[in-house]
Amino acid sequence: MAIMAATVWFIPGWLRSEKPADGVLECVSNAFPTAQVEFKAWDGDNVVWPLSVDSADKESWRFAFEIAMMPKEERESLTLIGHSLGGRIIARILARLEEHGMKIRQAILMGAAIPSDDPDLEKMGRASALPVLAVCNPDDVVLRYVYTMVGAVVGGEKATAFGANGTLSPCENVVECVTPTNITRQVEIGEKWAKVSALKDIANHHEKFYIGYAKRLLDGEEPTGKVMVPQGFPGVEGHVMDSMVWWDVLDSSGGWKLEKNKVTGHCRIIDPDKLRTAWGREAEMRSAFEKVKQQLK
Repeated sequence: MAIMAATVWFIPGWLRSEKPADGVLECVSNAFPTAQVEFKAWDGDNVVWPLSVDSADKESWRFAFEIAMMPKEERESLTLIGHSLGGRIIARILARLEEHGMKIRQAILMGAAIPSDDPDLEKMGRASALPVLAVCNPDDVVLRYVYTMVGAVVGGEKATAFGANGTLSPCENVVECVTPTNITRQVEIGEKWAKVSALKDIANHHEKFYIGYAKRLLDGEEPTGKVMVPQGFPGVEGHVMDSMVWWDVLDSSGGWKLEKNKVTGHCRIIDPDKLRTAWGREAEMRSAFEKVKQQLK
């Protein structure tokens, strides 16, 4: 999966948007050794989350216009790589380009802070010549807990983050790759605080972890093969009683089960170890289970 690119834009995330964090551009250049890497600053350092989200959505139009104005050859040799809200910006850029029939070479979204049901996700793959690579981490502390809480309570975005859970159904020309569970042990990032394992695990949303794993994928490493289960209602995984007293089995595959509660009508997905991996409305969980079955093939 080695990649050659003439130009790479790196679009950073929240609170890192105005200037590169130490060593980040070096990490990107290491992943794209033949490319010219450009840091694309944007107005995203407002500590008020909804204001930074609004700024990210507006900035995506500016970047999309800049790309649209490029000569076709230059545009089609461009790779976009973005972390967190930078991944959100890229999804919106691609959606705008798709609406005008334009393509770039490729895009890489790392822990993208955008709702998993956002309509721009369905469009973005059609604006990339090579598959859009979405690096997702179901164990990302920031996306799984902070984003879910702040997004729903403050920002009004109730869906889980795409960068943690992918989409409920596959998107055209988009490949979702799940980071290893022990990504913080496998990727060295150099910061002093990262010498403490507990801190590394808490800070596993850090862009260098994602860039390090993305480089390994670009160098030809096979994805983990871990089954990523799209989420419906936000929740925490936990072992359950696999009792048929309160639950009907709607579908099953490879030891996985889709069950529906006989009283409430909500559904859940259970893995072979009887771990509840997702729960939500029936339509959402049916879509999620279809995606699980595709990954099991």
